[in-house]
Amino acid sequence: MKKVLLSCCLLLSAGGIQALSGVKLNLDFSVGQIRHDTFNARNVRLNLEGAGGALTLENLNILGQVWPKIRISCARLQPKPGAFACEQGRLHLAEGAPIALQLTQKGENWRLVLQPAANERWELLYSKTRVRLLVQDGNPLLLPRLIPDLAQFAAWRPQGKLNGRLDFSARAFEAQFALRDGLFNSPDGSRAAENLTMTLNLSGQGAARNWRTQGRLEWQKGTIYHAPALLNAEAQSLEFAGVLDARTWSVEHAALHFPRVGALRFRGTGDWQKGIQEGELRAENLEMPALGETLLAPMLAGQDLPPITLQGRLGLTANWRQGAFDALKLASTDAGFLLDKGSLALEGLSGELEWRQTGEGKGDLRVGKMALGRLESGTFQLPLAIWPRGFTLARQVDIPVLDGTLAVTYLTTGKDAQSGEWEGAMGFSLSPLSLEKLTQILDLPVMYGMLSANLPRIRYLNREAYLEGALVIQVFEGYLNCTDFRFIDPFGARPRLLADVNARNINLAQLTQTFSFGQITGFIDADLKGLELAANWQPLAFDARIASSPGHYSRRISQRAVDNITSLGGGGAMAIIQKSALRFFEDFGYRNIGLACRLENGVCRMSGIDGMDRGEQYTIVAGGGIPALTVMGYTRRVDWQELVTRIRAATQSSGAVIGNQKTGGG
Repeated sequence: MKKVLLSCCLLLSAGGIQALSGVKLNLDFSVGQIRHDTFNARNVRLNLEGAGGALTLENLNILGQVWPKIRISCARLQPKPGAFACEQGRLHLAEGAPIALQLTQKGENWRLVLQPAANERWELLYSKTRVRLLVQDGNPLLLPRLIPDLAQFAAWRPQGKLNGRLDFSARAFEAQFALRDGLFNSPDGSRAAENLTMTLNLSGQGAARNWRTQGRLEWQKGTIYHAPALLNAEAQSLEFAGVLDARTWSVEHAALHFPRVGALRFRGTGDWQKGIQEGELRAENLEMPALGETLLAPMLAGQDLPPITLQGRLGLTANWRQGAFDALKLASTDAGFLLDKGSLALEGLSGELEWRQTGEGKGDLRVGKMALGRLESGTFQLPLAIWPRGFTLARQVDIPVLDGTLAVTYLTTGKDAQSGEWEGAMGFSLSPLSLEKLTQILDLPVMYGMLSANLPRIRYLNREAYLEGALVIQVFEGYLNCTDFRFIDPFGARPRLLADVNARNINLAQLTQTFSFGQITGFIDADLKGLELAANWQPLAFDARIASSPGHYSRRISQRAVDNITSLGGGGAMAIIQKSALRFFEDFGYRNIGLACRLENGVCRMSGIDGMDRGEQYTIVAGGGIPALTVMGYTRRVDWQELVTRIRAATQSSGAVIGNQKTGGG
């Protein structure tokens, strides 16, 4: 430091000026390049005129820090024997307004004062054995201007009040600084802070460029945002000790303390340019509820996302070897989360996960409960084989759900090495469980019967999920068969779903009782081809048809069901019933039921039982038995939203009006 200051100021002080004290002169002196052990500069120019002067240097390089151009001007130069003073000086840097400067020298003692603003003062004192920096209400915005390595942070517009001191000698240094009212904001808005209050205590001993250093940083006040995390001050602190030199560093111990959460501890070695070379990061029993309150809650609230409550404790160990992240081990105790006060939950998670950069890691977790609203699973084990780019189930996982079992037979996921995209596959089956219990818990219309499903394999590749085989769901004594299932860009901004669905032998009595449509006995088959859903799961296209299942069974339809079916076709059978003897019957016999809708461009093209169309009229219910009643449809083209409104009204009505009487649910 001594050589740097002496060399930079030698030309300006110019002992020859002292000999010319009191003599008016004009001097313009230029040097193409100056080289020194600690600095070098080009196009050095000294200009003396009258009582003042100026020194200009280009490409000034001091210990790797490079200033494109620096100019020091003095309105008054006062050379005296053994002393020198630059009064009413200015420091001109490449950018920004000039900075008020005072520079004095007496013997081997130098004093430099910078005053960028009225109440701001940066004072550098140099002697043969020590350098001292004193800062009074310093604005951090000055640091990117003075230190080239920090120039990129000028666009962040750091502000605040910095106070403290730095004492530096050949074999020791000590620093104490405090920041208040600090703030910054990155140009892209991804990082910001406000109202910061921090303190730093730092000391070290050593020689040359090798220093044994220790320090403590405390954060007492303010908020820091690093997208997407938002963190408030709770007296967090960082303690550290190690050895630093110009190229490498070694941390003997470092501890980051979070009140109420726990501590992260690190030790390791590294390179200033290449980062961590060898190291270990460890934490034991981090309190997850407090971590959720301090980190997750502010972050989710700022993004208008539902709150998450964390549970339990978490330990972690992370390792770096030969300059690469090598391994991660997580250990949880009764951990879990509740999303939006329990709408989705995972609780009682205990066990370990181990990931390795090379080879196979493993995981063995005990899950106490998964929950979707009031639907909860029982306890189950989750064994995993973990690879560098993904994981897979080590064996089949059986998850108890109500009186059935969800068996996950296959699950694997990972990142493609070339594209970096996620891909995966899974298969599962659901053993029969009570539809009545399931619908009651989910607050859905109560359904009766059993529900089972089999999905042998579904893959996710190139941002598309698709079914290999068929998804079979048993419900209402029949089954649904889903084929050609494709889910395009499910995690993107415009997801689309494509599928074909077939239903066979669906019990109409159970179905109509569930949705308060009116009582119909019998069975139906249904085909839904070319289904395409998009834009908030609104259908864009499909070709749907329902028809009576073949076979011998009771076929009866109630007055209310007749009226609701008629409303779908745009007719009014109830008026006919009210004016005839049919009004004395609660239900009617039928031979066949058929209804179809082909959706294109927001309009449904309606039709009825095959072979029974009469021009624009079509038959929905073909009468049969005693008494028999035929229901016709009269509107071929129906707006889709209008049809949805009719279906909703039919399933939510509480009975059709006949005369002055209202029918029941039959």
